[in-house]
Amino acid sequence: MTDNLFAKLEQQLSPSARLITDLTDYDKYCQDATIERGTPSAIIFAQDESDICHVIKFCTEHSIPLVPRGAGTGLSGGAVPQDGAVVLSLEEMTELRFDTKQKVAFAQTGVITKTILDEAEKLDLFYPPDPASYDESTIGGNVAENAGGLKCVKYGVTKDYVLGIKGITANGELLKTGIYNHNAGFDFTEIFIGSEGTLIIITEIALKLIDIPDSGETILTAFDSPKDAAQTVSDIRMAGITPIVLEFLDGDAAACSNSYERNDSLDNVAAILLIESETADSQKIESLCHKNKCTYLKREDDPDKADNLWQVRRNLSKAVKELSKVRISEDVAVPISKYPHLVEFVSELNKNSKLRINSFGHAGDGNLHVNFMGQTGSEAELHLMEIEIEKLLKKAIELGGTLSGEHGIGLAKQKYLPMEFDKFCLDSMIRVKFAFDESSLLNPNKIFL
Repeated sequence: MTDNLFAKLEQQLSPSARLITDLTDYDKYCQDATIERGTPSAIIFAQDESDICHVIKFCTEHSIPLVPRGAGTGLSGGAVPQDGAVVLSLEEMTELRFDTKQKVAFAQTGVITKTILDEAEKLDLFYPPDPASYDESTIGGNVAENAGGLKCVKYGVTKDYVLGIKGITANGELLKTGIYNHNAGFDFTEIFIGSEGTLIIITEIALKLIDIPDSGETILTAFDSPKDAAQTVSDIRMAGITPIVLEFLDGDAAACSNSYERNDSLDNVAAILLIESETADSQKIESLCHKNKCTYLKREDDPDKADNLWQVRRNLSKAVKELSKVRISEDVAVPISKYPHLVEFVSELNKNSKLRINSFGHAGDGNLHVNFMGQTGSEAELHLMEIEIEKLLKKAIELGGTLSGEHGIGLAKQKYLPMEFDKFCLDSMIRVKFAFDESSLLNPNKIFL
């Protein structure tokens, strides 16, 4: 693709849009948070829907793949460009407005998730989904992957708060769903949530807000066995208790975090649970923890002091990055009754592997994130990671679970989809893709092989 052709496109874009062909200072746009990489022919920073339409028309005319991108925090390779593609960055589309009467936020796709939480709180409203990357991930990326978060066990995930979507189709037309479209007919909102940029380019999302709930009580508890901790998770949910937050860390994950910021109470533990609960449920939860032989338990109802208890969870991602040259993070989910079996399996995997493998997750809904940590980044080590990851994914399916709880499929899990879906189901999904994107312009070669 010649610079002359890109120059013609640049003339059609809005004055504040940017078109970059010299990638010297833009290496991060060649990747996301995975180890996957690609080299685009250009990066375009769109400012409005007209910019997107011009880019789509240009890419269609010249048969160039178009890869939409938010903040690049994804863990499945969904925003990684194939060589020669155009990366369409939506991170500068950041308009945010509120309808306090209807309790709705209208956010352009580039708005940072935490900004929505913070601005809603100023209006005495609350947006519950809070993925771990909420201070850097965009709402468009959250919708594209159907992100979860710490509070998902009680309040649900992103899809539970999307009231409507605006987006540009592969034909360059504006499509409106949900509350943006008052005409009768199919509501495509649910199809676009979790579609990973393969169906439309999302430009704005209408989000349901709720009243700010009362803060609960935080419980930090430790165990000598990861299976005992996981059994406590299962027992809490089976008892009909729905905590606000229910997070699990195995012993190695806790040790990683503890190396980043010391907490003497968490030395040599096999697993910990971090729980935020309604005060009325705290005593029942404490009883279940003791029933499953917890070795340490601390309750805290002061929000400031409770915040200190959460540091072990917040520090984990930073700690894992510091302690490994290469990390691959997978996110499986299983029925809550099977959670102890999954946790025990990962513990055994770690014991028998040359890799360092640890796990944590939004335990309340059966989600487990598993870190595969390498120290060399060699081909042999990456191959071993692939072998161990496949073992994990097969176990999740065997337990009646799913390949991905919230990270998506992207490039990372394409080849494993037949483990979960039969040929007819996969073919049906592909037909939906081509119904919206006949020429496979938008984020091609993602999700499906």
